[in-house]
Amino acid sequence: MTDSRDDGGSAFDELYRTLYPLVVRSVYLVVLNPDIAQEITHEAFLRLWQHRDRLVEHANERAWLMRVAINLAIDHRRSLLTALRHRGTDSPAVDPAIAAIAGIDRDEMRHALLRLGRRDRALLALRFEQDLSFVEIGTIFGRPEPTVKTWLHRALARLRREMGGLQGSPMAEES
Repeated sequence: MTDSRDDGGSAFDELYRTLYPLVVRSVYLVVLNPDIAQEITHEAFLRLWQHRDRLVEHANERAWLMRVAINLAIDHRRSLLTALRHRGTDSPAVDPAIAAIAGIDRDEMRHALLRLGRRDRALLALRFEQDLSFVEIGTIFGRPEPTVKTWLHRALARLRREMGGLQGSPMAEES
């Protein structure tokens, strides 16, 4: 990401333009709030910029960025849920106007995704929204490829159960 002309600014700008939409959508699937997803995505890019000199020359910036963004999103959800538990209130209502995955009954998919855990939603987002390989997802989570495959297989099974065993979906064909 280094560029002798401007200390990496041009390369970073290109990386930002390329990856921002992908990162914000993945983070959204964890936090389920578009404004928070944008804030977390900006924070992840800021951290990438701050660590640009410490990354090895051929580092996978996409994987590093996704790992940071997903971890920030999970941390946000944990802190939000902890604060809500201490206040004794229920979790906040989710905006029903935000669509889930195109091509499948959006409302049913959204409700099924909400019933999944944060890690499952993150895995599904990284694999199907970001089209990352199992190795890339493993890099983000710090786990070996077989573990990621097992986690994803289980996440898909839970999603199918939540959707009432929907057959013939793109998700069913993936496992």
